Amino acid sequence: MKKYKKLGYKAFKNSDFKLASTYFSLCFNESSKEECMFLIGLCEVATTLPDEANLLFEFYLHIIKEKKDFQYLNLILADLEIKQEITNDILLAESSITYDEFKNFIIKNGDFKHAFENVIASTKLIIKNKENFLDFINNLFDNNLQDIAIKYFETFLEIYGSYDDKIKFIVQKIRDYENRITK
Repeated sequence: MKKYKKLGYKAFKNSDFKLASTYFSLCFNESSKEECMFLIGLCEVATTLPDEANLLFEFYLHIIKEKKDFQYLNLILADLEIKQEITNDILLAESSITYDEFKNFIIKNGDFKHAFENVIASTKLIIKNKENFLDFINNLFDNNLQDIAIKYFETFLEIYGSYDDKIKFIVQKIRDYENRITK
């Protein structure tokens, strides 16, 4: 058996999928490109779906002993990749809230700063439009979170790049804050 592929097998069996992927990427000169790409893809799937990937890996070992082609393996891997994407989407949805949900949380608890600290520590905040983004930045300023507000505002300008009255208002808040801290 070829050196890098053998090391990749060992790493995969030890659930060190990143190392296995590295070894499999080095085996391009030792094995067929299709086989190496399959193994690298399998390592990627294994990071999220280790049980399914291990079963497919065992099936792969059986297939190569029989000298069969990769058609079935690639179809199964493609299905696992789809499952992995769905799983990642579900995990993201479970660990994130929209800005509207965040505002409702503030209404129930009455304290923006406390709500912000709790949400940011454990959840991703999804802000879908310009108006909500500006409202969020204003709330950060109004609750003495100026440094954070400035960072979000810089991101806002990178995304939207526009300049209207609401943006002028935030720019003035930044200037006032900077004048206070430099005195």
